[in-house]
Amino acid sequence: GDGSMGPLYDRFRKRVMFPIANESGRIIAFTARTLESGEKAGPKYINSPETPLYSKGQVLFNLDKARTVIRQAGFALLVEGQMDCISVSLRGIQNVIATSGTAFTEQQVAILRRHTSNVVVNFDPDAAGANAAEKSISLLTEEGFSIKIVTLDGGLDPDRYIRERGVEAYSAAIRGSRSQADYLIERARQMFPGSSAEQKVKAMNYLLPHIRRMPEKLARDQFAHDAAQKLS
Repeated sequence: GDGSMGPLYDRFRKRVMFPIANESGRIIAFTARTLESGEKAGPKYINSPETPLYSKGQVLFNLDKARTVIRQAGFALLVEGQMDCISVSLRGIQNVIATSGTAFTEQQVAILRRHTSNVVVNFDPDAAGANAAEKSISLLTEEGFSIKIVTLDGGLDPDRYIRERGVEAYSAAIRGSRSQADYLIERARQMFPGSSAEQKVKAMNYLLPHIRRMPEKLARDQFAHDAAQKLS
């Protein structure tokens, strides 16, 4: 009661706290998710300050618990927020990890590489989520990962989707995940709609860097072929 908890308590006030562990399971930081909605709630997540022990870009949330299951399942399910990760994991899909709301980093990719080279990405469907997904796809592609993307209908994030629709529906969505080529071509069509030559050129220019990133020629050719067909 001497007030020494003051600043810490205020920082995490009206939030639910989750420990962040490193790969070997040692707790190195905390994250706190707001329980309120609206302007006054502040950011959705607040993390512990960065320390020599804890750097956000070097930790994959839940990897300490998920790594064995990732190896058994043959792929990792990558989500954005810790709450998404916890919700999905609690309902029995345990090969799930989270980037903790940051864009995926090279360090995180290197850590993940030790456990699998197959990733299913399920980020929030909003603009920020789509951009983060795109960056993650780019990084994973360069490192030779095989990537699929889940887009949940109803514009829901994994946490809400699994709570509202149940684990069966979510499992079906994962099974129905699309290849990165299909996902990116669809995204190009949404961003540059219409059949004018100008829009098609813009769509192709958006896709080209993604195609070039693919290390395998066969995959590159297939992607380019699909893009040409779908964009006429």
